[in-house]
Amino acid sequence: MFTGIMIAAVVGMALMMANDLRDALEKVSLLLPNGAANTTSTGLETGVQTSLGVPARPIDYVLTAPLLTTTQQPDAKTMKYDILVSDSADMSSPTTYITTALTQTGAGTAGCAAATFTFALPSNINKKYVGIKATGSASGDSSAASATLEALA
Repeated sequence: MFTGIMIAAVVGMALMMANDLRDALEKVSLLLPNGAANTTSTGLETGVQTSLGVPARPIDYVLTAPLLTTTQQPDAKTMKYDILVSDSADMSSPTTYITTALTQTGAGTAGCAAATFTFALPSNINKKYVGIKATGSASGDSSAASATLEALA
C-alpha cells in the first residue's frame, strides 16, 4: 500500500515538473510594425483548464520589448503594447486584457531602451490563449525588431 502511494506521489510530482518545464519553454515572438500600424502575435495557452474553464494554477508571463534605434523609433514616436486574450491560438476575435501594458517612446535621437512587463491572468479570465499586440504611432520602421511574450515557470 505504501509503495503504491509513493509511486503515485512521484508520478504526480513528475507531471507537475513537466508542466512547469513546458510553461518555461513557451514563448512567442512578434515582429513589430512599420510606421503607424499594428501587429498581433499568435497565442500562448493559458494553462490547464479545470471543469469550470479556468486555469488550475496561475501562470506568470513576461512581455519583453526590444531596444529600438532612432531609425526604428524616432523622437517622440511611440510603440505601445497591449495584452490580449482569445479563444483561438491565432488570436482572432481577441479581448484586450491590458491596454498599453508598455509604451516605448523615442527620445534624444537615441531611440528607446528595452523594457519588460510581468503579469498574471486572474482566475476569472477563461480564455484559452494570451498574446500581444504592438502599435506604432507613425514614421520609423521597427519591422526588423521583435517583441516576445513568454510563460514563466
